[in-house]
Amino acid sequence: RFLDYLSDLCVSNHIAIPVTQELICKCVLDSKNSDILIKTEPVKEMSQTHEYLSIEYSEEEVWLTWTDKNNDHHEKSIRQLAQEARAGNAHDENVLSYYRYQLKLFARMCLDRQYLAIKEISQQLGVDLIFLCMADEMLPFDLRASFCHLMLHVHVDRDPQELVMPVKFARLWTEIPTAITIKE
Repeated sequence: RFLDYLSDLCVSNHIAIPVTQELICKCVLDSKNSDILIKTEPVKEMSQTHEYLSIEYSEEEVWLTWTDKNNDHHEKSIRQLAQEARAGNAHDENVLSYYRYQLKLFARMCLDRQYLAIKEISQQLGVDLIFLCMADEMLPFDLRASFCHLMLHVHVDRDPQELVMPVKFARLWTEIPTAITIKE
């Protein structure tokens, strides 16, 4: 509820409130308050060998780390959290839900190019890391949607913006010549 409340304070009628975004960004992303956030670790490569095959392959996984109320450090892959939450593990379901609300808060803190938040969050959650989570079919759809929303506000809608001329696929009948010669 706390993260959802903070994300609602950042936006009003789908329009960002810059002053509130800045205040929340300074408080939430402050190193003194880092224990309230789940950290997304860069990709760790796991090599796996199947029992029936002697082929070894490496698979990219994203790991989440957090500290609980007893100051115990926990680390788990996001896929494993999703699988155990799907199997009915209430703790892992709560951790995944909290992480989803954290992603929502991050996206709303960066809405309408709030560069204070974009600078901090883009360092923690790079394009490759977010894209890997967006493309992972083993993650729940709502979590993948949260990563898409985050990608839009952190990495897509930001400077430098440049004009891209779209390819003109549609033509008017009057622009099409009625006769064509070999030279043309």
